Amino acid sequence: MTSTLTNDDGELHPVYQDALTRAVEMARREPGRGEQLDHMLERDPWEQVARFAAYCCQCDNLHLGPHQSPPCWATKADLVADPDDPEDIYGRRAAAVLCKRLLEAGLSAHEPDPIAALERAKRTKEADDAKQPRPEL
Repeated sequence: MTSTLTNDDGELHPVYQDALTRAVEMARREPGRGEQLDHMLERDPWEQVARFAAYCCQCDNLHLGPHQSPPCWATKADLVADPDDPEDIYGRRAAAVLCKRLLEAGLSAHEPDPIAALERAKRTKEADDAKQPRPEL
């Protein structure tokens, strides 16, 4: 489900780089999280730490329970309803649907605040559409 994080050159795709950078910045504002991230950065690669930060931010911003999945964990298989979890108590399908919406909007699955990111993208699209010339009848 998640799109490729790297471009053809093996570098982190700019959309993901931006989302992960913002996730680290947002996570650092949480009490104690900055120290945790600094400690992690001493031993782990930046991208791994940034993905953890995105996970933390998504859980906070989406008000997820400890048993629920964030969009950054979603897979294509999660889009199919689990017959053993008809109410989606683990949030896998909901996370996958939100992840799909993010990707379709040209955003990253690692957006720290997915709902706000989708709203910004919608406003931007509406503003761009309003600037397009309308054909006269």
